This record gives sequence, structure tokens and C-alpha cells, in this order.
Amino acid sequence: MALLRYNLLRGITLSDQHQNLFSTTPIVTKSQPPVIVVGLPRSGSSFLSHVLSALDGWYVWDDLYFLQKVKAFANDEFLTAERVKGLLKYLGWTIRAKLNHDDDFTRPNLTMDEIEQFVDAMGKTFENGGIKWPQLLEEWMTRLAQHHGCTHWGYKTPQDFHHMDEITQAYPGTKFVYIVRDPRRMMASFKFVNLKDGDPGQYHPLVYAKYWKMAYSKVNKFASSNPHNVLTVRFEDLTKDPDCAAVLMADFLHSELTGKVPEQGKNTSFKKGERKSISELEKWYCQSVNKPILDELGYEIEPVSLKIGDFWDLTKTTTRFISYQFTRLVKKKDARESVGNFVRSLVGGK
Repeated sequence: MALLRYNLLRGITLSDQHQNLFSTTPIVTKSQPPVIVVGLPRSGSSFLSHVLSALDGWYVWDDLYFLQKVKAFANDEFLTAERVKGLLKYLGWTIRAKLNHDDDFTRPNLTMDEIEQFVDAMGKTFENGGIKWPQLLEEWMTRLAQHHGCTHWGYKTPQDFHHMDEITQAYPGTKFVYIVRDPRRMMASFKFVNLKDGDPGQYHPLVYAKYWKMAYSKVNKFASSNPHNVLTVRFEDLTKDPDCAAVLMADFLHSELTGKVPEQGKNTSFKKGERKSISELEKWYCQSVNKPILDELGYEIEPVSLKIGDFWDLTKTTTRFISYQFTRLVKKKDARESVGNFVRSLVGGK
């Protein structure tokens, strides 16, 4: 209904709305700021992004590593025609992946043929390249949002807390919703993640306890200068009362809750009744590193009782982690730069 009212005021029909998806000329005439969900993996960011999509006029895409793809090509100011083609190929893949694999939430209202037409139309729109990445992304997301009856767009990329200043420069006024989860539960979810949703080899307690702290620090540093552009949502509050959280986010975005808040998906590492915890040694380290922040966020410090088996468990986890990273470095060309950037971020580098 929001888009219908919006389009009628502009004299745009529902037929135009559908045709905008396949336009071979740009439809965006005035840039508008998006909303971006940031945080850490296994923190409930997918659920939060779908709750945001229940707000009036908002279409929020779950998982869009667009900026990471841009940087993988090269950090040039203007995109070549070939790079535009490569980025559009990735964007088309994200929609097909949702249609094929996402059973938890609402799927995009597109057929496989329409996805190909959409990608082809965007390719013709920018066939000569010479544009900046924000223009390409906004054109794509605006068309996708309008196709689904929305006037505003956003996306979820947890690690974009690294790029909040850059994104704000590209889209002045961007709003960020930062989802934070008890690090002990987040780490357990990562440690025991099923292969459908991730690889447990990525997990190491020494890394992710510090990563959680670093994410919180980066978001709060940005928020100190942009207090009206960051909203922090605790995962535990979101799952306890999604409707209340949705109302808070609607107020943050100057919107209202008009749709039905989706139920939490099945994207969990554990079967019902089989939830596991990190070891007592991992818990001790996590709490030692993050105690001030845990207190600030209202997470209780839990008693710790170290066990001999915890050290064997850490040895196995470390071996698995090293094996995963070594294999990744050997098989993937861009992994070396990615790992380097990750390590630098943990030790306070760029």
C-alpha cells in the first residue's frame, strides 16, 4: 500500500512499477539513504533484516556482500564495463540463491527468467561502465524494492561495521542497525554451526572473543559522532519480543509497523533440546576480554569451573582452525588479502 500511494502521487502505475525492474535507463533520480544491518555472524542478523522488511515501505535484503566484491576487484573510483558485468553477475546470483536455498523467510517475488531479464536490463543500463559502486547498488536495490512494493531499501552485511564511514560518505544519512548477541552464545553457535549455514573451522575462541569486542568498539566509536544514525538491538530482546523491537526500529526509521512480524527462522546450529555451550576455558577467556562491555549491555558474568578436558578441546579447535585457514589460503586467490585485513582489524590496524 505504501508504494501504491507513493506511485499514485507521482502518476506511476503498477505496470510502470513492474517495468522499472527491466528499464534500460536509470530510474533513480535522487539518492536516498538506506538502512544497513551490521554485527557479527551467528547473531540473528538475518532475522532482524526480515523484521525490518515488515516496516512500512522498507525492503531489506538479507546478506549482500557487495562492497566486499567491489574491493576484491579493485578499489578504483569508477567501475569499468567488465567490473559492472561481474558485479551484476554476483547480484543475480544472490537472488537465485535465495530462491533455491532460503526456506526460513519470504523469498523474492521473481522467477528465474525474470532474474535474467533484470540482470540483462541493468547490464544494458550501464554497459559503458564509468559509474561508481554506490550508483550501481542503489539502482539495483531501488528496482528490487519497488518491485516488492516498497519505497526504501536496505541490506544486511554483518561485517560492514568496518565500512560505516565509507558507506555514509556514499549515502549521507545512512542508518545502521547493530545487532549484538551475548558473545558466549554467539561463539557457541559458531563453534557448532552446521555446514549448511557455515564452517566451524572458521571459529577460534581467541579470535572471536576479540572480534566481538572490536565490533562493539567500532560501532560505538561511529555512533559517538553519529548518535541519530545508529540503533543497537540486543538479539535476546529481539527474540523475546519481536513486535516491540520492530516498533523501536520503525521509530528509528520514521516508519511504522504495518506488516506481520515474521517468526524466527530455523537458522540455528542446534537441534531442539540439543543446545551446546562453549567450554569453561573459552567462557573464562571471553569474559576476561569483554567484562566491561558485558556489564554495559546487561549480560551477567557467569561462574567458571575449568576442566582438564577444556585444554584438549582447545587443541582440537586450534588444529581445525589452522587447517581451515591454510586450505583457504591455498585454494582461494583473494583469501590472503582477506585474512590479512581481518588480522589487522583485530590488532587495531586499518
